[in-house]
Amino acid sequence: MKPVIIIGGGIAALSAAEAFRKIDKDTPLIIFSGEPYYTYYRMRLSESLGKDPSIESLLVKPINWYEKNNIDVALDNQVTSIDVENNTITIDNQKKHPFSKLLLANGSSAFVPPIPGRELENVFSIRTFNDVKQFYDFTKDKKSGVVIGGGLLGLEAAWALSNNQKNITVIEGGPYILRRQLDETAANLIQSLGEKNNINFVLSGRSEELKGNKEVEQVVLGEGKTLSAEFVIFATGVRSNLDIVSNTPIKTSRGILVNDYMQTNIDNIYAAGDVAEYNGNVFGIWPVAKEQGKIAGMNLAGQATTYNEVVPSNFLKVFGIDAFSAGNTSKDGDIQKTISKYSPNDNIYQIVFIKDNSIIGTILVGNTKPALKISKAIKTKLKISDKVLNQDDFDVLVNSL
Repeated sequence: MKPVIIIGGGIAALSAAEAFRKIDKDTPLIIFSGEPYYTYYRMRLSESLGKDPSIESLLVKPINWYEKNNIDVALDNQVTSIDVENNTITIDNQKKHPFSKLLLANGSSAFVPPIPGRELENVFSIRTFNDVKQFYDFTKDKKSGVVIGGGLLGLEAAWALSNNQKNITVIEGGPYILRRQLDETAANLIQSLGEKNNINFVLSGRSEELKGNKEVEQVVLGEGKTLSAEFVIFATGVRSNLDIVSNTPIKTSRGILVNDYMQTNIDNIYAAGDVAEYNGNVFGIWPVAKEQGKIAGMNLAGQATTYNEVVPSNFLKVFGIDAFSAGNTSKDGDIQKTISKYSPNDNIYQIVFIKDNSIIGTILVGNTKPALKISKAIKTKLKISDKVLNQDDFDVLVNSL
């Protein structure tokens, strides 16, 4: 019997394997992972920056779980090509493995902009456990660094490094940090807390070049301004790993295109997680990857199940404060009304975005207790009465949910 094969070692792969085994106990199931570790909490990697990391503390499942569930895992095995006609994959350009069905859950890779000097030593991007380990080995005696990118990963990295006695400057290309998750008011509140924790910020900053003699020493900004740096971390986003399907008829755009069943245009090949594009979106976040993996696993096992889009959400804990965002938080034409509460002295900012009497997005900083209630309202498209909306009171609105 040809096995079902899953390519990838992240949460989408694990979630798919778990869902598959709940339905099909017998069909051989193999996970091929390019990393030498079992699935770990990738979103917690930044917590380990600046200290000697431990993989054991990051594992999602104990190692014996895989054997108990009759799941074979081939670690440190890089799938280099797929033969769609003959239903085989090739490992490290050598050994071929047949499959009956295939799931592509091979994730994404850090994007590093092509600026001069990026090849210098002590220049990093943080995407894998080995990246964190290498960062520690090379920079444990360094004292100051620059994080390029003011998004989630960049802020988490800056906070972790600051907590480990590193002097950090964050360079953000836009007018405020966390632009994908927050509005300007929320971002400014979090930035002010970062500055109180001795983190420096350069906004609307363009990193034009890295300079140094073998090791990085400076980041050159626009108009010739420079920042000293003993190390640099690029936190400038990710890109789906599409090379594996480049010579196949599998259709792609920004990711591998999938339908409601997480199925590609090839009937027995599925995709999930950061590598998959569904309904024009590649979210690249843990909850979406986990749910897509689950749906793909059920369909691989023959239980036809459609994917219901997960409301994209992000939780951030930096600079001693919690922040949460979910749904549509952009200032575009979809938003008809906002209701907010702002207490700068208490470091609290809460806002919901309304369209057609339903909440379509939220940002919560300092007090994230309403997150569950509001997320449920977004998911169910709960209708809110005009009486409640017309009061323009955030607490009244939340209590009505």
